[in-house]
Amino acid sequence: MAKATAVPGFWFMALPDSESATPVLRRLHSHIGFSHAHASGRPWVIGSRPDGGVGVTSTVHAEHGRTRLLVTGTHSLSDTELQSWARRIRHVADVDRLAASLAGCAHIVATVDGQVRVQGSVSGVRRVFYASVGGATVAADRADLLAALTDAPLDTTRFTARLLAITPDALTEPVWSGVDVVPPGSALLLGAGAEKSVRRWWQPPEQELSSKQGAPALAEALTAAVAVRVRDHATVASDMSGGLDSTPVSFLAAGATDSAAGKLVTVRIGVADPTHDDHLWASRAQQMLDGAHISHKVFEPGELPDMFDRVAEPVTGLDEPIRWIRPIARLRETARWLGASGATVHLTGHGGDEVLPVKPNYLHDLMRRRPVLAREHLAGMRALRRWSISGTMRALAEQRPYAKWLADQADRLTTPFPAGSQPMFGWEYPLRLPPWVTPGAAADLSRRIRQGAEGAEPYLPSRSGHTTVDLARQLGSAVRLAEAVTEEEGAALHAPYLDDRVLEACLAVRPEERSSPWTYKPLMVEAMRNTMPEGSLERATKGEFSDDFFRGQRRHRGQMAELFDEPLLAELGLVDTAVLRHMALAAYPPGLPWSALDATMAAENWLRAREQSRQWTFDGEESGVNQPG
Repeated sequence: MAKATAVPGFWFMALPDSESATPVLRRLHSHIGFSHAHASGRPWVIGSRPDGGVGVTSTVHAEHGRTRLLVTGTHSLSDTELQSWARRIRHVADVDRLAASLAGCAHIVATVDGQVRVQGSVSGVRRVFYASVGGATVAADRADLLAALTDAPLDTTRFTARLLAITPDALTEPVWSGVDVVPPGSALLLGAGAEKSVRRWWQPPEQELSSKQGAPALAEALTAAVAVRVRDHATVASDMSGGLDSTPVSFLAAGATDSAAGKLVTVRIGVADPTHDDHLWASRAQQMLDGAHISHKVFEPGELPDMFDRVAEPVTGLDEPIRWIRPIARLRETARWLGASGATVHLTGHGGDEVLPVKPNYLHDLMRRRPVLAREHLAGMRALRRWSISGTMRALAEQRPYAKWLADQADRLTTPFPAGSQPMFGWEYPLRLPPWVTPGAAADLSRRIRQGAEGAEPYLPSRSGHTTVDLARQLGSAVRLAEAVTEEEGAALHAPYLDDRVLEACLAVRPEERSSPWTYKPLMVEAMRNTMPEGSLERATKGEFSDDFFRGQRRHRGQMAELFDEPLLAELGLVDTAVLRHMALAAYPPGLPWSALDATMAAENWLRAREQSRQWTFDGEESGVNQPG
């Protein structure tokens, strides 16, 4: 029998200014660590602990007249500063200005004259979920809490979307029926009782700046994103791979910790592959990054768990599958080591690949804006990627709007993933299910995607802009869960590149100035010229980790076999066990991204974790999250 558990980790919930929310308050009473009220005196925000977490996360609250504000997460706002905002806000729409000014990554909750507004971050590292509980619509930062309160059944079609080789953000919905997510960049508005609406507050910048024009804004935004995670006299960890994502963060962290009289520990994971050149660039950066408050840690090959280690060990306490299941043991062990060294925050370069450059579909946009320049870029990209002329011309000629493109993808879910030698100029990566997904599950998902495609709008008018936001949000979902896992172990993982202001600074630059066949991450090079030595800005390569991948797969094949022995996914009718075991363990389909295996491992691991602790104990009752079948 599954064991009963309390609500895991940190959580908060926003309630409407209505008596209909009272039953929710009663059921959660013993789990509440803090509570704030509407001007009427009714409960407004409740949560598990008043500080919002540990390390660099915090919660601040302010009141003025009939306005109440609460900001929780990673930010630099003081109570006094938030009080000043409270005096200026007369309507929930005024919170737009507060959201646009905030450095860091946080939730904002407001109530003005009884109307509630709840929002997370643009990248989705901070997400907001909502559901109808009794006669009230309530919002929370955890989907599983709402599912438990409503006895919501698992939505197997939504869950099938998590098995896509690459799941776009639009399909990363809560996996329970009746629990919904507020799209990142939008806010949930709650009226009395069950009244609700979703309003988009974030508007992406026009993509019109050159890299020289946009670089100062990126430097300022990234500097602030790092600084907001550095507390006085604190020890901070930062990845130092030698690449153009983590190295700038480490240099900025060195300056921030020096100003805060703290300490910096840089971290690099050694790779056994002799062709890997991370260590050369990291060593050069370490020599340039020197100070009494800085130390460097290199985990030699074999010192940390391999890829695939402990993938069959259920990861409990998460409200959705974590795509980073393959390195989960490594994430945890690194967090433990850093925590033992005194660090509570681990800054990572994750997100740099998503927001600094653009994907090759920028060429599709560029051909329509600046055809002469596009031909130059195409020639360079074809030489680098060995695209055929015919394949390139076909990709350029395709002109479907986003809604039509998405609907067409619904009919191709079970076709092979396009070859790597073919240019992919679509709005997103192709939507493909692995061959072990059952025909029935694939058909259900196809129908759902086709329905959702009706009237679907892209995040930005350009394909490259839409893809940038989508990839940032895909990663934001993974970072949200990784932060929860690593915080439990010691040092919480943070990704400054996914902060709202950093994403905006990158999007403001023209795509052809962010990516080029001849220059590696030109926007970052320009932004860091006055912060990093030229020697660390010259790198034009990126580490490749296939040796690490295959080494771990060979050593821990038994873990994969255990995970896929009588899979719960098969009990739900989503996968064919025989096909899954054969392809995952013996004959992986050529051309299928390894991310498809990651997605299936993550989904199965999550289901097993739910089996271990899927019941929630509320005051005066025991409630479980139903499973279909």
